[in-house]
Amino acid sequence: MAANFDASMSFGEEHAPPRLFKNPLVVGSHLVFRSAAIMTYMFSFTITDSFIIQFLTIIFLLSIDFWTVKNVTGRLLVGMRWWNFVDNDGNNHWKFETRQDQSKIHPMEARVFWLALVLCPLIWAALIFMAFFTLKWEYMVIPIMGTCMSGANLYGYLCCKWSSRQDLTNYLSKTFLYNMMTRAGSYANQTTA
Repeated sequence: MAANFDASMSFGEEHAPPRLFKNPLVVGSHLVFRSAAIMTYMFSFTITDSFIIQFLTIIFLLSIDFWTVKNVTGRLLVGMRWWNFVDNDGNNHWKFETRQDQSKIHPMEARVFWLALVLCPLIWAALIFMAFFTLKWEYMVIPIMGTCMSGANLYGYLCCKWSSRQDLTNYLSKTFLYNMMTRAGSYANQTTA
């Protein structure tokens, strides 16, 4: 009876519904901040015609997003952080850190983090082309800033994930080789069928 008593000390955890995210507030803020500047850029013409107000609002939202992803959501969702500093000689030093114990990282939160981190620079790049081809060249400045800031975060976290260029090159070559082999196998199956 005593062994059974110790085993049942979970206090209802077995009856609790499974949670999709361990940190739903952090995941939500990551997604909201990532999309706020993009949505404001796409729909700001309905609020005001002033380019200056649109520009300042979107740059402010981009800055909040950049800071939040770099300093909060990256640490909590994937256990990574990066920064740079300038020493007394004026040299720039980049630091990339990854938590050694990755077992506490929730896999769904990590997927959401990386998906949003990769998609945002792509969306901003598409908005650059849209502004260019619609001849709204003054509005290209905003998505260029969005691409730079989102791209800087993406670059920083990729450097955290792969501690060296060799790790990144190995990963990309393995992925490329796997995709080529998969396509070759599916092509061979189609021709024999």
